[in-house]
Amino acid sequence: MAQTILIFNRFAHKGKLRHSLDEVQQCLQNSEIETDVAFTKYPGHAIELVEKMVEDGYKKIIVVGGDGTVNEAINGLVKAQQKGYGSACLGVIPNGRGNDFGFSMKIPSDLQSAVDVIKADHHILIDIGSAGDGTFERFFCNGSGFGVDAAINHHAAVSKLNGFPSYLWGLLKAIFLDIRQPMAKISWDEGNFEMPILLLAAMNGMREGGGFKLAPKFKIDDGKLDVCIVGNNQPISRLLPLIPRLIQGKLDHPDIITLKTGKLQVKIEGKGLYSQVDGETIFSSGTSFNVSICPWKVDLIAGLGTH
Repeated sequence: MAQTILIFNRFAHKGKLRHSLDEVQQCLQNSEIETDVAFTKYPGHAIELVEKMVEDGYKKIIVVGGDGTVNEAINGLVKAQQKGYGSACLGVIPNGRGNDFGFSMKIPSDLQSAVDVIKADHHILIDIGSAGDGTFERFFCNGSGFGVDAAINHHAAVSKLNGFPSYLWGLLKAIFLDIRQPMAKISWDEGNFEMPILLLAAMNGMREGGGFKLAPKFKIDDGKLDVCIVGNNQPISRLLPLIPRLIQGKLDHPDIITLKTGKLQVKIEGKGLYSQVDGETIFSSGTSFNVSICPWKVDLIAGLGTH
């Protein structure tokens, strides 16, 4: 048995993969990286696979897929730690729609460059977030969101477009279907406040939605989430011009609130909102959203200069 297992998601990016299994294996072999191989067969399967692989003694897990596949791997690694199976380090070969986590961790979408990162074997211990409503919990590595950003992710996932254009389509659809600013009660490390929200993102990485830099000053190992809130009951004509600022990471604006916190609780009045973790929808009408940095960390093989 090799010490490394390659987990390949053939359904990432709606099956329109950047890299085939043969290409990935050839590139790894050329870099003298020996792996066993396992395939995901259904949503959530990578959680089970990773947990079992850690229990079986694999020391390095390489996932080939999008942010959703990486999220499942993270959840499997945390569950393995919780059950006392030990831990393994995680390598990522981006092969999905947005690849936001790879961007944050300086892991290129180019196959050879991603394999070069794995070969360089630069490790960092990253924080892991936890999101849920008190009855359901999901771990995340890149970010979680509540409101129109989660609606954009939902619409992008079911669109026929790929990459960043799918998120722009999701944005247009969300503008017509999901633009609401319900009153939210927000609790964080330094107190409580209320405000109407259009978007609330609690970020561990830098970017979400294939290009929106909602946490330009992130640190993935500081024990804090970078929170970005947009709303304040402004008309949509005033909020739409903020989109370029969110893409560029220019968050210094009176209609954008940013804060750092270890935990956050959001309660919505009236009809609930979409919520997501790492681009995967967890609720379509949630009214309560709890997010925090959890006690578990994951050993990630990241690009040089990642912090």
